[in-house]
Amino acid sequence: MEDHTTIKLQLPRQDFSGQPLFEPTVEAANSWVQNLPVTNTNSLVQQLEQALGDLNRTALPPETRFGIMAALLPNLQVAVVNLSKRFLNQPLIMPEEPRRMAELSDQLLTMATTAYTIVAIEAIRQRDTIRKMNPARLTCESIQRALLFTGRKVLQDFQMHRPVSAHGWQTLHQLYALAEAQKLVDLPVPEPMSGGHTIKSTYLQAALIGCCKANQLRHSDLSALYRGFQQWSEQVGFSSSSSGNDLFVVDLDSDRAPLYATLYRTEPGPSCRYIDTSSLVEHLVKLKEEAGGQAINFDKNTHVPISLLEHLVGALGSMSLRNFKRSASDNALRICVGLNSTHFHVAGEVLFEDLVFNPAETTTDMTQGVDNPFLNPLSQADVWQLANPGDYSGELKLVPNLLVDLDSSTRAKLFQENASDLTAAERYPIFEARLADASPGGYCLEWSAELPGDTKAGDIVGLKEAGHNDWVIAVIRWVSRLSNSRTLIGLELLSPRAIAYGATVHQKREEKAPPMRVLLLPEIKLVGQPQTLITPRSGFKERQKLTLGTSSEASSIQLLRHIASTGSFSQFEFCHVKELGDVLSDNGHGQASGEFDSLWSNI
Repeated sequence: MEDHTTIKLQLPRQDFSGQPLFEPTVEAANSWVQNLPVTNTNSLVQQLEQALGDLNRTALPPETRFGIMAALLPNLQVAVVNLSKRFLNQPLIMPEEPRRMAELSDQLLTMATTAYTIVAIEAIRQRDTIRKMNPARLTCESIQRALLFTGRKVLQDFQMHRPVSAHGWQTLHQLYALAEAQKLVDLPVPEPMSGGHTIKSTYLQAALIGCCKANQLRHSDLSALYRGFQQWSEQVGFSSSSSGNDLFVVDLDSDRAPLYATLYRTEPGPSCRYIDTSSLVEHLVKLKEEAGGQAINFDKNTHVPISLLEHLVGALGSMSLRNFKRSASDNALRICVGLNSTHFHVAGEVLFEDLVFNPAETTTDMTQGVDNPFLNPLSQADVWQLANPGDYSGELKLVPNLLVDLDSSTRAKLFQENASDLTAAERYPIFEARLADASPGGYCLEWSAELPGDTKAGDIVGLKEAGHNDWVIAVIRWVSRLSNSRTLIGLELLSPRAIAYGATVHQKREEKAPPMRVLLLPEIKLVGQPQTLITPRSGFKERQKLTLGTSSEASSIQLLRHIASTGSFSQFEFCHVKELGDVLSDNGHGQASGEFDSLWSNI
């Protein structure tokens, strides 16, 4: 960065004239923190918030402000951790109390960033008057701490499935630009909070969160990756000039995350920096091979499973861009959320008990044609438009009434939905949303009403446009909360059609397994998509043999490769077994899994 570049950082006026909680000296601050109520998070946060607010508006020598922050820092970190425990793992529509805790955490992180930013800027301005500490070191440590708090706030926004707060990315970028202008980015920060890392690696720790498709991940996965990036960021190339292998570009003058380099419509300007993740990907692949299928453990509470490494390699190791051009749309859509609800509507609004036990209610038809509700707005070259899922190549060996005949008590427990006071429409509601953006592989929905309270990334959804017969099956990949009660939901298309079935796991001959809801996604030859089965998240595994069917038809299948899973469902390739009587002969022992004992909650 050239020296004439203007740094854009927002700072408050130092014009405080009220009564502070303690005298603005290092000694007074150290004495004050001794009496903080560390076991009472609410009171601790309240006092820290007031202390930081006063401090950021009080004119002080930079080394004094730095010393006061050093006194507050341990309690500040405790407060942020305790607050996070109270708002993470919440539904998208958070209750008032967790939402307030999240707001308080945001405020503390912002105030801490501001405090250290003031130290850094004043240290640069007053370097000739600083005596107690080397001015360059003071500036370096302050910028690094400001980056840590800003990065934590960016992480928190992603964990809560919301857009990064206004000026969040800009603050992160500009802090790095400030350090770059002072030629401090490659100097190791000699203090415990940094772990011996540089300003550049600290900056990249947060920037990489914006590169790894973080809105597809759970909050615990994001915490693990953030910890990993603290170590792995040293493997990332970051420069003002392109190496030819750069996957991402970030504009330090912008308020946005790093962007795929190929998406830049104009030549990147002097404020842009290039991110080369090729060495990091090689390192991650090596880690994966060395792990032998086991998770990577940073400490007793931080684990990176192999699936998360694979996600990271995919996000950072290739273009990972959409294969088809999106087209704008403004269509009103009907949407049902969750496997149970989607199964009900795909089955033609037939309750599960009726589907598997009442022939009169069974509507499943393998010969039914396909009508993809999202094809009309798209071009004729759309690969999904050319596909014909109705041309199903698999051959079901149909035999009537093969699902287990459960005893009355088990059946009553299994199908409690029929005993509920709620109507089927109330149990399995249909919502309306606007299709803001569509492509053959995914959709962006704008949801203006209240989301169902338990909606989360990884949920199966069914989508239908007015006038169309079939439900499109998709999975929620990301959620972004906007202002004015608006929510954007990113969906990945799984299939333009599904068929609702019951499935029973083949167990020992004397045992009877209850049927479970599953969705069959037909093969689409044109795009090389095999037939797959959507199942509940647990209780199913590779090589299991199942009876798949309704009250009037059934077939024996075997699960093959486990190709996908979320916190809500699993997806398997499968094949059909020729003889229903031979399916218990796995390895000649007639053994099968009995893993359904604890699955009543999935019904």
